[in-house]
Amino acid sequence: MTGGTFASAAFLLGGIDKLLIALAVIMLTDYLTGILASLGEKTTSSKKAFRGLVKKGAMISLVIVANQLDVISGSDSNFLRNAMIFFLIGTEGISITENMHRLGIPVPSFISDRFEQLKSEKGDSK
Repeated sequence: MTGGTFASAAFLLGGIDKLLIALAVIMLTDYLTGILASLGEKTTSSKKAFRGLVKKGAMISLVIVANQLDVISGSDSNFLRNAMIFFLIGTEGISITENMHRLGIPVPSFISDRFEQLKSEKGDSK
């Protein structure tokens, strides 16, 4: 059963590659730094934590949709999937830097600037 679930997830997400693994690691890091920041501010809430997990699930859904758009367009390049993942890495990275600031940890500008660049290059309309 576990193998079938993993294979189904890999199919829906367009395969497990370095880009998807990077997204997963960054999503986990964002979630954990968010929890740490809320603990430091004494504003921890199980509702907020659950809402964070729901948002992560919605992000994974966006990757699935982008991958399926690549499939129906006949594209073998995974362009839309990869663009979506880069966008999500950018937004998650910005959130991580915000969480670090909430924790009082300085983040070098070359890191936060790169996350901003990833987010804007891949489709943010801000």
